[in-house]
Amino acid sequence: MKRAIKFKLKNGKVVTIRRIRGTDYDDVMKYFREFTRGPGAKWTWQYRGQPDKNKEKSIQIYEDPNSLFVGAWDGDKLIGMANISKKQAGHPYSGRVAGTATTMLEQYTSNGLGTKFKQIVEKWARENNVHVLQSGVRHKNIRSLGNLLKQGYEIVGVFHDTAFIDGEWHHEYLLEKILEK
Repeated sequence: MKRAIKFKLKNGKVVTIRRIRGTDYDDVMKYFREFTRGPGAKWTWQYRGQPDKNKEKSIQIYEDPNSLFVGAWDGDKLIGMANISKKQAGHPYSGRVAGTATTMLEQYTSNGLGTKFKQIVEKWARENNVHVLQSGVRHKNIRSLGNLLKQGYEIVGVFHDTAFIDGEWHHEYLLEKILEK
């Protein structure tokens, strides 16, 4: 993603979507602290009260040319993120596979932002010679699962009992999307 874009949510609100850089570290940590207090966090690997991520490592990750981290801002508030990272970048056998993830604050869900994030991620993947996109979704996260299926991902497997949430074990669906044949 070369420059910021304005995106109109289904509710009419306009947000700014742009690449996350190392200078956004404080916004990202503030976002995660708020995100983990919301109900959607239980469907991710984020958790309430987690320590801030290491600043130097985070900056390296945001600036890595084998990854793209994108954020959506409502004014000066980060309200959602998406990322894609090549797995084993540079490896001759597996360097064309990338993992993706998307999170957003609860009040911004179901407004088209997840779909827009997936479109941006897929464009970056095509520009960077990625062949397979992979993602994982907890089995009760119907909203995210539906969004990925709508975007052309297919369920290719299940990891059983990956998280103990609200007194029960949850499975994680593994999804893939082949970009070219």
